[in-house]
Amino acid sequence: MARRTFITRLQARLAGAVLLVCLAAITAAAQTPVLGPGDEVNISVLNREDLTRDYRVRPDGRLSLHVVGEVPAAGQTPAALEASLEALLSERTGLPASVAVSVSRWRPVYALGDVVTPGEVAYREGLTVGRILAVSGGLFPRESEAASSQLDIRIADERSKIAVRQSAMVDLHAQRLRLLAESSGVVSLEPDAAFSALAGPEADSLIAEQIAILRARAERDQVRAASVQIQADLAAQEASALSSQQTILREQIEASAKALKDLESLLDRGLTSTERVRQLRSIYNDENIELMLSASYEARARQTEINLLSSVEDARRVRAQQITAELATVMASIRNEEAEVTASRELIRALSAALGQVPATGPLLPPEYRIRRNTGQGEQVLPAALNTQVLPGDLVEVRRGGFAELEPG
Repeated sequence: MARRTFITRLQARLAGAVLLVCLAAITAAAQTPVLGPGDEVNISVLNREDLTRDYRVRPDGRLSLHVVGEVPAAGQTPAALEASLEALLSERTGLPASVAVSVSRWRPVYALGDVVTPGEVAYREGLTVGRILAVSGGLFPRESEAASSQLDIRIADERSKIAVRQSAMVDLHAQRLRLLAESSGVVSLEPDAAFSALAGPEADSLIAEQIAILRARAERDQVRAASVQIQADLAAQEASALSSQQTILREQIEASAKALKDLESLLDRGLTSTERVRQLRSIYNDENIELMLSASYEARARQTEINLLSSVEDARRVRAQQITAELATVMASIRNEEAEVTASRELIRALSAALGQVPATGPLLPPEYRIRRNTGQGEQVLPAALNTQVLPGDLVEVRRGGFAELEPG
C-alpha cells in the first residue's frame, strides 16, 4: 500500500512537471528573437555606401550611424529596426530611404550545469534545448549516481551492440550465400541454418535482394561474353577470307612464275622485248608482296580472335579470384562479429551478476532543464523541455535527475 501511494504521488509530480514543461515550450516557441548587446547586424542603405556595413550593438543597446547618430537597437526585431532607420534617415535627409537589416551574428547562448562541455553555443534559428545538449556532449554523469544505474546502462549498451552486430551478421551471411552461389555458377541460392537463425522473418526479402544482385551480374557477364564472341567471330571470318585470298594469290603467283620463265627463254632467243619481261616481273613481285600482306593480316585477325576469346576466360578467372578474396573477407568479418557478440554476452552475464548484489534504488527521475533569460526588466527563469526553442543570450541550465526514494512495503 505504501509503495502504491508513493507511485501515485510520483506520477502526479511528474505529470505536473510535464505540464509546466509543455507550457514553457509553447511560450518560448512563440517568441521572436530580438536584438541585444553583442549582436552584429548588417545594415544596407540604398544609394548610401557610406552607411552600408556591419554594426555591433553596444553594451548600452545602441548603434551609431553616420547622419542618423545613436539609434536604440536592443529589444527590437530586425524588421522593427529597419522601419526605425528608414524613418530617421527620411527625417534627417528629407528624402525617402530604403533600409535592409540582417543579423550577421546573434549573441551566443550558454550551456550550464550537468553537461560534458559547458560554455558558449552559437545561436541559429530554431535552436532547441535538445540541440544545445547534443552540442555540449550530453549529460555529464555524476559520481553520486547509484551503481545499479551504471550497471543498467552498461547492460543496455551491450545489448544494443549485440543487436547491431547481429544485424551486420545477417548482411554478411547473405553476402556469403551469394558469393558461394556465384562461385558455383548458379543464379539461385537457398538460406542455410546460420542465416535463417539470424534473419528471422526478413530472410525471404534478403535472399531476394541477393538473388537480384546475382542475376544482374550474370546477365551483365552474358552480355559482355556475347559481345566479345561477336567480335571474335568477325575476326575469324576476316582471317578465313584472307586465307582464301592467299590461295588465289598463290595460284596467280605460280602462273606468273611460269609465264615469266617462258618470257625469259624467249628473250634469250630474241623473240620478245625486254619491256614485256620487265612488266611481267613487276606483276610477279606485286603478287608476292600482296601475298605477304594478306598473310600478315590473317595472322593479326587470328590473334585478335584468340585475344578476344582469352579475355572472356581471363575475366572469369579474375572474377573467381575476386570471389575467393571477398568470401575470405566476409568470413573473417563474420568470425569477428561472432567473437564480439560472445564477448558482449559474457559481459552482460558478469554485469547481471554484479547487479544482483547492488541494493535496489527507486526510479530514476528525468533530467530538468531551465532557461535563464534577460528580458530587460530582469532575469526570467523558465522551465523547458528538449524541444523548447531558445533565444539569443539565453542561459540553459541542465540538471541530472536523481533517484526517487522507495518507501517501505
